[in-house]
Amino acid sequence: MMFSNSIRSRFFKYTAFLLPLIACSSFSQSSFATVDVTPIIQQLPKGASATIAAKNLVTGQSAANYQGDVFMLPASTQKVFTALAAKLFLTDQFKFQTSLLTDGKIEGNRLKGNLIIKFSGDPDLRSGQLYNLLATLKKRGVTQIDGSLILDTSIFSSHDRGLGWIWNDLTMCFNAPPAAVNIDGNCFSVNVNANGPVGSLVRVDVLSQYPIQMFSQVYIVSDNEAGYCQFDVVSNDNNRYQLKGCIRRQPKNFGLSFAVQDTDSYATAIIQRMLKNLGISYNGQVQIPFQPQQGTVLAVQESKPLPELLKKMMKHSDNQIADALFRTIAYYYYKRPATFQLGGMAVRSILEKNTNIRFGNSIIADGSGLSRQNLISANTMLQALEYIAKNDNKLNLLQTFPIAGVDGTISGRGSLISSPLVKNVIAKTGSLKGVYNLAGFLTNARGERVAFVQFVNGYSTGDLEDKTQRAPLVRFESQLYRSLYSD
Repeated sequence: MMFSNSIRSRFFKYTAFLLPLIACSSFSQSSFATVDVTPIIQQLPKGASATIAAKNLVTGQSAANYQGDVFMLPASTQKVFTALAAKLFLTDQFKFQTSLLTDGKIEGNRLKGNLIIKFSGDPDLRSGQLYNLLATLKKRGVTQIDGSLILDTSIFSSHDRGLGWIWNDLTMCFNAPPAAVNIDGNCFSVNVNANGPVGSLVRVDVLSQYPIQMFSQVYIVSDNEAGYCQFDVVSNDNNRYQLKGCIRRQPKNFGLSFAVQDTDSYATAIIQRMLKNLGISYNGQVQIPFQPQQGTVLAVQESKPLPELLKKMMKHSDNQIADALFRTIAYYYYKRPATFQLGGMAVRSILEKNTNIRFGNSIIADGSGLSRQNLISANTMLQALEYIAKNDNKLNLLQTFPIAGVDGTISGRGSLISSPLVKNVIAKTGSLKGVYNLAGFLTNARGERVAFVQFVNGYSTGDLEDKTQRAPLVRFESQLYRSLYSD
């Protein structure tokens, strides 16, 4: 096509006028939409790694992105995936059930048959609730069971801890095994008396309701020696524990809590004691079969419904609830006894099919985030947050996130407790040794909702750890979220 000199001249003049406006407009939108986090990341200690992803959910523009596709340890932000999968698959009507069954029948004061207690992994089952469940036998006049005591724990299989859980944390209550039978969080407490003379052994008292044994090999030392002490617990078979090491003399007694290691024997001992207290005896054996048991239902103990469990899980970062739901999802999804590996497959499949989240090479090893085998990118987590916000009229998950300065795990987070961030940020935390993560939402100065993901791994302040551990993190987070607020 040929243009006249006059038309060509006018075209070039118009283009020359328009291009600066286009360039100016593009630059303006970019600077308006994106926070440069590079200088903010310099607040972190040397050696730390960070990935940031944030998106304005009103305009659809990226608010910040720094290495958003790099895999990091998600820690407890992993619970966002667990909560979303549970909502989509189990639905709000779901409750854990602990059932009392029999393959026989009640005649007079005798139960002629086996007593079956069917456990479902209820992470919120209290010993008092279990006692009341067994007490229904007493109310029906039963004092003798002509059969065995069968504990049906077949809903889960393989290990009761996820791959990649730290071995020396396994005796801590936050690492208590989320087994099929879970009584009082599979956690118990002891009372420690270290008020004796230097050189004497620390005394450990165990409350009678806990069927465990605790032995002390901890010596009391002088203040000069205390700096070289280590205080450890070692677990052995059948829930026997040894406290080892040394400790500075303590004027007052103090309590310690530990995780149950052998959940089957622990539950068996508790149930046997409860039956004895109720005046009910049995003449058979204790059995824990691999196959699910059938029988006539005598009584059922139900947990709180899923929305209440999720609120507790998210607000307080409850690992027991997260991993119980993780394997429960797999049990109903694949219709077979669930392992942690099946849990990862189920959660991934449910989310990819229902939300279009693309996990790619991500690794989902557990539901709580305790595993150091989990690998997630900030951009993948951001996809989950976007879906939650877009569909919250049906999901109602936003109300489960902790609120800065108000409740949950960010009620006192130093970077978020001042205006304008206090009460204006809702986020799930994720913390492990060297890991400080946040995933959630804030409302910016224009009233627009911004979804954000902060993954910080490899965080260490070295020799100054005791004095300045949190200071660089507080400066980093405060600048980041104030910038997102003002953007």
